[in-house]
This record gives sequence, C-alpha cells and structure tokens, in this order.
Amino acid sequence: MAIPASAEQPLSGKVHSEVLDAGRTLQWILLRDRDMTWRLSVSEGDRVLIDASLGDCHFCAGEEDGCAMTGVSIRSPKGIGGAVAIVACHTTSREPVFKLYDPDVSSSAPAMQIRGSYYLEWSETEEGAILIEWDGPDRAVPECKVQSDSAFEIVPVQNRLLLDSPCYRRGQRAE
Repeated sequence: MAIPASAEQPLSGKVHSEVLDAGRTLQWILLRDRDMTWRLSVSEGDRVLIDASLGDCHFCAGEEDGCAMTGVSIRSPKGIGGAVAIVACHTTSREPVFKLYDPDVSSSAPAMQIRGSYYLEWSETEEGAILIEWDGPDRAVPECKVQSDSAFEIVPVQNRLLLDSPCYRRGQRAE
C-alpha cells in the first residue's frame, strides 16, 4: 500500500525543519538566486548536506494539474540508509520533474532525476520505500529497474519505479 506523498510548498527564505525517524533534525530553505532560479540548501546543525541550484524548476499551488505534487520533502527511506531531499516541480513547459538529492552521492547535483510528459506522482510505501509513477519516454533511470507498460498505442508509456534501495548510487562517486 502506498501512502500519498506530502511535500511542503516552498516559500522563499522560510526555514523548514524535518524530524526524521532516526531522531535526526534537518533544516531546509529555498532561496531565489540572481538568475531567479531556486536554490535548495539542506543542513543538519552547522553541516550543509545539500546546496544545489534547482535549475528549470517551478512550483505551483492550488487546483492546477499536478500542483498537489509539487514541493520539497525530506525523507529517510529505510532501504536507502540516509536522508534524501525530494523535489517535485514543473519545467517552464509544464513537464513534471522528480529530483532526488542524496548527500552520499553529491551535495550539488540530483542523484536521480525523472521527467514525465504529463504526470508524475510519488508516494511512500508501508515498507519505507518510495514509489514513483510517471508517463512518457523518460524510462531510463541509471542502474534502477523501471517497469514500463504501454496499454494503448495513443497513450504515453506508463512507468513505475519502486525505490527500495539506493540503486542510483552504483557507479557514482560521492563528492
């Protein structure tokens, strides 16, 4: 069973705190940089874990398509073994994007990024994994097993990834 994802709508300059199951408390903040793009900073105490430009990442709120999924969330999935930051947003062309930042891989670049054509949803399972579902041609997530299904010829391919391990870490080097 999947539990709907919850992500806070970002407010520029607001410090958010997330208490994880392991008793760790992480803070995150989004700021606009000179180019008016979002910059995400995640820290634990005085230690910065993630400091990344989100690039072409736009957030929305309300009843527009896909807006309920946009935002930032800090999670500690059981199979990954550490805290990760999840950013769900849209590009300027309204494509949904899922970015996973893992400080064990990089402090400035997403460890994994998925782009949907029209929709992209993520949720948490009772077992502590992250379930990502999206449509479109972006079916490859390096080193992770993506299940794809094409039910109808005219509908974009439906993709599903159960992230129950840090499969994206294979072959990557931490900074």
